[in-house]
Amino acid sequence: MSRVARGKVVVVGDRETLPLFKSAGFTTIEAYSQTQALNIVSRLQGSSDVVLIIVLKHIIDNEEEFKAKTAESRIPVFVLPTLWSPGEPLDVNKLLAKALGL
Repeated sequence: MSRVARGKVVVVGDRETLPLFKSAGFTTIEAYSQTQALNIVSRLQGSSDVVLIIVLKHIIDNEEEFKAKTAESRIPVFVLPTLWSPGEPLDVNKLLAKALGL
């Protein structure tokens, strides 16, 4: 039988956004730049009770670089898009073709 890991989910973001996550029961840590977020992720890797780190996308300058630097993390790191993060263009034709298996 498989067991679900129990532990803390830590959300890294700015002061204005974190209260929502804190009210939902998440542990929160303030950061305002990619460098600060990377330092926090690095520090949390030594923690035995953290099972997931969520970083709010709008504090990240270069998402690809951030993901590359956190790819080998012992604790999974998830970048969560927010209303304040830049949008990504969608190609509806490609999405439809993929959905239809073309």
